[in-house]
Amino acid sequence: MVAPIKPPNEIERIADLRAARILDTPRELRYDQIVKLACTIADTSMSYIALIDSDRQWLKAKCGLTFNQTGREESFCGHTILRDEPLIIQDATKDPRFQNNPLVTGEPYIRFYAGFPLAGPNGYNIGTLCIADTKPKSLNTQQQQVLRELAKLTEHELQMVDIISTQHELIETKRQLELTQKQLKQELDDAANYIKSLIPHPQTTAPIQFDWRYISSSILGGDLIGYHEVAPCKTAFYLLDVCGHGVSSSLLASTVFSTIRNQTLPHTDFTQPKRVLAALNKTFQMHRHQNKFFTIWYGVYNSAKHELTYAAGGHHPASLFNPDKSLTPLGEPNFMIGALPDEQFDPIQETVTLKPQSEILLFSDGAFEIRKNINGPFLGLEEFNKICLSNRSNNTCNLDAIIDTLKSYQGIPTFKDDLTLLKIFIS
Repeated sequence: MVAPIKPPNEIERIADLRAARILDTPRELRYDQIVKLACTIADTSMSYIALIDSDRQWLKAKCGLTFNQTGREESFCGHTILRDEPLIIQDATKDPRFQNNPLVTGEPYIRFYAGFPLAGPNGYNIGTLCIADTKPKSLNTQQQQVLRELAKLTEHELQMVDIISTQHELIETKRQLELTQKQLKQELDDAANYIKSLIPHPQTTAPIQFDWRYISSSILGGDLIGYHEVAPCKTAFYLLDVCGHGVSSSLLASTVFSTIRNQTLPHTDFTQPKRVLAALNKTFQMHRHQNKFFTIWYGVYNSAKHELTYAAGGHHPASLFNPDKSLTPLGEPNFMIGALPDEQFDPIQETVTLKPQSEILLFSDGAFEIRKNINGPFLGLEEFNKICLSNRSNNTCNLDAIIDTLKSYQGIPTFKDDLTLLKIFIS
């Protein structure tokens, strides 16, 4: 066995690993789905995401393995991080570096290995996306290419930076997925679950509570919702709707979502909706993103002042249900994100004071652009709000009852467009 050497930039590499703040964190669904996807693409029994620490190899996610870490000296991945290209070993028993490795001669009896290096926030190789098997094998060109793209997606999750280049990687992944669509249906199902896993869990604690429903019209949709604290006593919540459906819309939606969630727009105050929308419009111009645009409603609630500041980009108004049972639309007409050059885009920002027991409902256009009995008149925004008012009790909307009413109106149980509802209750 030949133990991997440490690279000349080991000090910087370890600092980059620490900066990623990923070591010894709990399992996460999105990483588990990535390794399952890798196993399916390569038809292997094992896959894992490894982070190479100073003296150990720690697994962030794994499939087909029982251990969580090994020593660095016997790790295959310690060799992989020394290079920028994948390390592919068709038969470890015939490679002098690995033939006496305890991971080869004992559990898990690795014969085949392929590792794809993963760079950290500052560009140093901090880990790998790997597949392995107990029998020798090889990867065809298409499998290698798709795994390269999957490694780039994994790297994006670790870094959450460099928006434009990440989008290019996602577009290339879309192309690869289209080429293998018939063979990779299960992988697309996993991808849909991953997109949905990005949405935060419902929140039932005071002073602001969240609940939502998300129904995709296809395997992969273009709607996404989110909410998170952007400053002390200030919580942002938003709904974005990318035009179209399928892989490309879903990839753009997840990229925009990650950009907002991780606040990676440069020189942007995320407590100011107008500035957020302007920065998104500058970054996600249609001509750079396959002529895809999106609409968004973005608000920030200040729980200390009981104020909601909001702005919309091409999105219809949200609905504010007041404690006196009246309804107030929130949002002014504006262009969708990406359609206008940044110097011409000027979103309108407004602030409203919210009383206790107020509730805001964000919803995609799939909630009201439905036809009665499939071919009849459109429901429309006004009638949708009436449905919401008729399905309220104890100062809150019954989301399931609203969806059931919409299904009854159109006469079929499925929707032609994505349907997303996000309610925010001020307790």
